[in-house]
Amino acid sequence: MNAYLFISTPVKGLLWCILLFLLCLAGVHIARLAQMGWEYQSQKRKPDEKTPPPPEKKAPAEKPQEPIYYIVERKTRKAKPTYSEPKPIQFRKGD
Repeated sequence: MNAYLFISTPVKGLLWCILLFLLCLAGVHIARLAQMGWEYQSQKRKPDEKTPPPPEKKAPAEKPQEPIYYIVERKTRKAKPTYSEPKPIQFRKGD
């Protein structure tokens, strides 16, 4: 007898979902690989067409180095040699 007939309905549904997922996964990967191959082949054909070779790169002319300027901040106040006594804080008394 067929063993598939003795499997419960929820298990059959789960098996169909897994099968469908695997088929979709394989289809997506096949499509992506086909697209990558198509792009590779189309890029490979472009240089075969009669195009002029790229111009040779020349070394850039050396320029004299420009001066470097530094930003220096000056202190606005001198540090106090001594400090005054701290002021006492008086809190209001609650009602």
